[in-house]
Amino acid sequence: MDKWLSHPTVMKLVALALGILMWAVVHFDPESSTPTSTTSQLQTKTINEVKVQYYGLDERNLVLQTMEPETVKLVVRGTRADLLKLGADDYKVQVDLSTVTAGEHTLNLWANLPRGIDVVSLTPYSVTVNVEELQTKEFEAELSVTGTPAQGYKAGTPILSPTNRVHVTLPESQMARVERVGASISVDGQSKTIKNKSIKLLVYDSEGNEIEGAVIDPAVLEVEVPITNPFKTVPLQFKLVGSLPSGLSISSFKPQVEQATIYGPQAELDKIEFIEADVRLNELTKSGDVTIELATPENVTTISPAEVTVSVEVVLSQTRSLQGLPVSIEGLAEGLDAKITDPSTGLVDITLKGAPAMLDSLQPGDVDVVVDLSGRGPG
Repeated sequence: MDKWLSHPTVMKLVALALGILMWAVVHFDPESSTPTSTTSQLQTKTINEVKVQYYGLDERNLVLQTMEPETVKLVVRGTRADLLKLGADDYKVQVDLSTVTAGEHTLNLWANLPRGIDVVSLTPYSVTVNVEELQTKEFEAELSVTGTPAQGYKAGTPILSPTNRVHVTLPESQMARVERVGASISVDGQSKTIKNKSIKLLVYDSEGNEIEGAVIDPAVLEVEVPITNPFKTVPLQFKLVGSLPSGLSISSFKPQVEQATIYGPQAELDKIEFIEADVRLNELTKSGDVTIELATPENVTTISPAEVTVSVEVVLSQTRSLQGLPVSIEGLAEGLDAKITDPSTGLVDITLKGAPAMLDSLQPGDVDVVVDLSGRGPG
């Protein structure tokens, strides 16, 4: 054995083998061998119609109106295992709008891909966006009432809260289309007041079409719709009944309200033109407030207010004479002529009694003396 190993030829062969082995160890690069193996395992995949996503837009002041194109073609590369485990939603193509202003812009796209996936191509690699400035204007919210309340009832004016003023935000080109902001509420068959009803507001154009995309602040309001019997507001007429205690006169008469609201069937309300309130003069012995109860007319269910307060000033009476007042004739039948024989002058003197301030303000032209000849013939 030793002889064989010491043979020159064998030793040369061993030396050659060791040399080759040492050369291989020195020149072997484990990292350079991996790409060759990995590259052979990579595959490509084409994803059509990937939706372009945008970010960074100042949405308080700007709105994206159009983007062309909205989808792109994406070709990616990765291992078979990575490509198989990813869905279409995992491939994102985005555009940065953080620096844009109002107007048209052409911007480059970039792909936001999972780790291990590379972009091969992106077609197209840019998009054109049209950005418009937002405007905000104030409008009065309008509420339309639809339907018919229960028989014998009537819908009153709707009340909106906390406000009837709202702000609408739209692109500048859309703001000019706004005709009104409002909503509708049905009172069909209702016999009780509708309270705390939430309504969502909408923006409409001149043809009554909703303008979509409008931002309304506040977008929801509370509404109250009074449902009552039919009502009507009529004036008060004060009727003086009886006479004042001797020696007294009324200097001023000031009611706190001069109208009343009556509720009842519409046919009955149509017949009433005023409400009469009786003032009993014999009860007015001094100045002050007097409460007068209002009588409810027949077939009227309610009257509001039910009573009215009148401020009355009662003073001691005085007298004043007005002399030489002409007498005028009224009611004379056609074809007849009349002449005053007594007094022959056709003038009379009168004495008035009342509150001093009112008597002092009277002028001769303020008092008319009239003789009524209605229904009287010759004689």
